[in-house]
Amino acid sequence: VQTCALPICVWARLGAKVTVLEYLDRIMAGVDTDIANEALKILSKQGLEFKLNTRVLSARYSGGTCVIERDGADPIKADKVLVAVGRKPNTDNIGLESVGIEPDKRGVIPVNAHLQTTVPNIYAIGDIVPGPQLAHKAEEEGIAAVEHIVTGHGHVN
Repeated sequence: VQTCALPICVWARLGAKVTVLEYLDRIMAGVDTDIANEALKILSKQGLEFKLNTRVLSARYSGGTCVIERDGADPIKADKVLVAVGRKPNTDNIGLESVGIEPDKRGVIPVNAHLQTTVPNIYAIGDIVPGPQLAHKAEEEGIAAVEHIVTGHGHVN
């Protein structure tokens, strides 16, 4: 159960029946509508089934099967359930206050263009800084932070 196309395509290509339950009326909400509509057509042709405007109420394991309860519709039974409902920074209880760093109300640590926090010798990268929470972005941020520490220059494009 998720809207990110790549992982579910892999499961479908390996022969699994994949059903995507999406709360919204479209997939890929952060993407241009025309592109998202084309992706929906392509993924549907690849055998993925989409149930849009679907509110999931619960999921439970019963008798060797996952049962997904939906608002206003019959339950769906599945062997496996993949849940992807967003991300949030994991900055709770990591000692930020002890070094004088204050995350914003969402838990994001503010950084400058060089990924320095408000404490100049402490850098932050990845899911805890502003911007998309993507692994390849975090990797590039890590390289840029180290380059800045070592050479005084570092940049993520």
